[in-house]
Amino acid sequence: MQQSIKSGLLAIASSTIFTPSMTKRPSSSLNFFICRDRISLILFLDRLSTLFLYYFCLEIKNLKQLTRIYLGLLLILGLLACKQTKFVPEGKYLLKKNQIEITKKSELQVGDVTDVIRQQPNFKTLGMKLKLAAFNMVDSTKVANKRFVKDAELSQKNIRLQKKEARINQKRIAKAKRKDREWYTRKVIPLKDTLEPKRFFREWLKYKMGQPPVILDTALHNRSVNQLAVYLKKKGYYYGTVTGGITYHKNKKAIANYYLTPGKRYYIDSIDVKGNSSLLGSYDKFLRKELIEPLIGKAFDEDVLGDYRQQLASLYRNESYYGFSFSNIDYVIDTTLGDYKVAIQMNLTDRLVKSQEYSDSIIRIPHKVTYVKNAYFHVIDTTFLKGDFNDRIKELGLQRLTNGYLTTIDTAVFSEVYLNRSEKKKRGIDVSKDTLNISRIATFYYNGKMFVKPEIMELQNYLEKENYYKEYYLTRTYSRLLQLGIFATVKPIITEIEGTNYVDVHYYLVPAKKQSFGFEPKATTSNGFLGVSASLNYSNKNIFRGAQNLTFSISGGFESQPPVFDKSVEGENIQKAGRSFNTFEIGPSIKLDMPGLLPIRRTVKMPKRQRARTVVSIAYNFQNRSDFSRKNFQLNYLWKFYGGETQIFQIGLPIASVIKYSNITKSADFQSQINTLNDVFLRNAYSDQFIWQDWKLTYEYNTTDKKNKKSNSNIYFKTSFDPAGNLLSLFNNSLDTNDLGQKTIFGLGYSQFIRLDNEIIYAQPINKKSSFNTRLLIGAGVPYGNSETSLPYDYSFFGGGANDNRGWRARALGPGSYKYYLDANRTATQIGDIRIGASAEYRFSMGGIFKGAVFSDAGNVWTYKNDINRPGAQMSMLFLEQIAVSAGVGLRVDLDFFIIRLDLGIPLSNPALPKGSRWIFQSRDAFNQELLSTPELDLSIVPRPFNPVFHFGIGYPF
Repeated sequence: MQQSIKSGLLAIASSTIFTPSMTKRPSSSLNFFICRDRISLILFLDRLSTLFLYYFCLEIKNLKQLTRIYLGLLLILGLLACKQTKFVPEGKYLLKKNQIEITKKSELQVGDVTDVIRQQPNFKTLGMKLKLAAFNMVDSTKVANKRFVKDAELSQKNIRLQKKEARINQKRIAKAKRKDREWYTRKVIPLKDTLEPKRFFREWLKYKMGQPPVILDTALHNRSVNQLAVYLKKKGYYYGTVTGGITYHKNKKAIANYYLTPGKRYYIDSIDVKGNSSLLGSYDKFLRKELIEPLIGKAFDEDVLGDYRQQLASLYRNESYYGFSFSNIDYVIDTTLGDYKVAIQMNLTDRLVKSQEYSDSIIRIPHKVTYVKNAYFHVIDTTFLKGDFNDRIKELGLQRLTNGYLTTIDTAVFSEVYLNRSEKKKRGIDVSKDTLNISRIATFYYNGKMFVKPEIMELQNYLEKENYYKEYYLTRTYSRLLQLGIFATVKPIITEIEGTNYVDVHYYLVPAKKQSFGFEPKATTSNGFLGVSASLNYSNKNIFRGAQNLTFSISGGFESQPPVFDKSVEGENIQKAGRSFNTFEIGPSIKLDMPGLLPIRRTVKMPKRQRARTVVSIAYNFQNRSDFSRKNFQLNYLWKFYGGETQIFQIGLPIASVIKYSNITKSADFQSQINTLNDVFLRNAYSDQFIWQDWKLTYEYNTTDKKNKKSNSNIYFKTSFDPAGNLLSLFNNSLDTNDLGQKTIFGLGYSQFIRLDNEIIYAQPINKKSSFNTRLLIGAGVPYGNSETSLPYDYSFFGGGANDNRGWRARALGPGSYKYYLDANRTATQIGDIRIGASAEYRFSMGGIFKGAVFSDAGNVWTYKNDINRPGAQMSMLFLEQIAVSAGVGLRVDLDFFIIRLDLGIPLSNPALPKGSRWIFQSRDAFNQELLSTPELDLSIVPRPFNPVFHFGIGYPF
């Protein structure tokens, strides 16, 4: 059946695509012609789809898959076949496109002025107006009639529900009367929504996914011409001109033309800043430190000047000038210098505030450097208050609410932080005396008892007593208090102290729910393999009143994983994973995340900017498969530091950062296959593991949340360094040796290695709807000492999958140039000790929740040591020739809370193939000759080269 489908498709493709005029040309070339009208386009796409089916359906195993693909193509062809002007009224024209022509050379680009035009044509994706096609595809009269019927049905159903509700309530009233009750529980049956009813498919397709035709509006066209002229002046083209015109076509389509002649542009020749001396001094500092770019030499642009005002005002507020806003910056423009030069006078004006003497008048006061007088924390909680809160308020004669929050009764002053030795020397204070750090004093208001220790809240505050007031200190404090996870609401209020340049800072804090339980079902995808899982979670956000977050969870699920071997001991093909859930996992875990560096120092002595935290976690996992079961136990003890808004450091506790034990129980068949192969690398991967990391170092740099960035691009860099087994090696003389020649501890051979892994991601937005994203992966591990073969399985690298090289399925790429297709005993999972990978992806919007991508991936993995069972797997100087390359397209469905991703990757270069056949466009002769020269090879198990691979993923690949 499959062979007949292939033959039939090939015949159809040959008869429809290859025209008589092409028979004289080589069969590898196609004469793709340009369609001159809609009918030709449809015929062309139909023929092209047939060829597409022939190429991509060679591996389809049954007619059901073929039918689904063909129906999908028919739907696309149906959308394209619908006449675009189907619903354009007589005498009206469909706006085909806006044609913009910019005469003479200038810095102005077409993309700069496109959004200024008031009327835009129908949305286009990859050159096709699919949304318009979807609208035209459905008959609006039929949709309206069906909606009328459905609305009538909903109304009748609501009448029945109301009658049912009345009958139930009558029975309940009668029952209450019989029992002499004066009350009854009223039954309320929710009615069907008739205002915004659920759409049926055709209605959804037409009015939700579809877009009505954009009818040309000449009034909007003329208005756009005027708006473009205004836009030119805003951008410094004072003598620019704009004209417009409309080109009408016979098929009820029109093109709106816009002709722009910008002329010469004005540039800023000089800028004179005026204001009080302190403001001028700060402005000079901004320029010296390059916090703000000088305007001289830049094009005169009103938008640039507006952004400059906003940026400069923010810098002044961060320089302790409380109340400074963009309205305190005025421009006076002089364009009379000649030679298209502009002189700007920038005035830094005084503050406008309400008069204290006359409340209805406004006065001007000079800007002054502002200091913090006191910091107050209002903990809005009555949980620990004895007695009734309202009664206590009445007794004390207080209002129930203050600033919209419950009034606090009790007061405490936190003053437990003392200056250290270096701070005393810096301030000229006697180092032998204990001196209180005045800036770390804070006042707390609460009711009965504070639910969290005051030192934890004060540690998050950067607006300290007697220190400068800076706006970013306030923002930082706000985010730090929220990040503790123990407050549902954080509301800062700044109050100026009359007649001074001091402010008081008040934080109103509403506690969050301390404990919570949750059940979380999931549909998962791990490198393209599907799974279902669920977890039961318990969380305590403040278990010891120190913002310690305790999380306990037990999770389990089923997942599809590839078999280790393609064939069983008896030589039978093993069913590939992907459709059946062949792996079961379950296990509990507990994690404690707490402030401070336990057990070294007290929280109160920690530097605020580091936000140091300690994370301790213990996890157990049981995994069961048909060929083996694995039990894993892991202990992590990490310190975490934050370096400003861009950096995170994680350091494992020396000697005990990560302790991992893995026990594997193999089936008899699985063990027999390993023994038969006598592969020490494979034996090491599927054996009991004991990993004791000496320490761990992880560094992350991320510019996503960085303020005052000079560009809109983002950079993410992560590196991790993992040494293991070196401390244990010091005791080798007193340790036993197993049958593999390894020294053992607790009866297990321990792993010894060093591993370095690096990842860098660069994202460059192109416009609001598209971006260019790249990633580079470089990692290597060196096994030595007690690990003679390779890295442990969990620390190895692999290639292929939904988040790696998408031309290969997960863990199927490499290692090196290993010829997997010639090895009858190959494993389905390939790992290595070294990895190099790179990806580039262009992402764009397709309208609504749909987004698209065009990508290319390259990379491979290698072994550090020679593996006699996998020739070509070892890293060598020829590694550049062994880079696998793939390309493809992807569809993303953005549902806000997560993204569903579908990618189709096509291998372009396969390093395992012989030279002359490695690239998809090269001849297969060398590959076929290699197969023929291996007579013992079973050709039925040889995978076809360059087959497309379909991947399903959650979230972006990087």
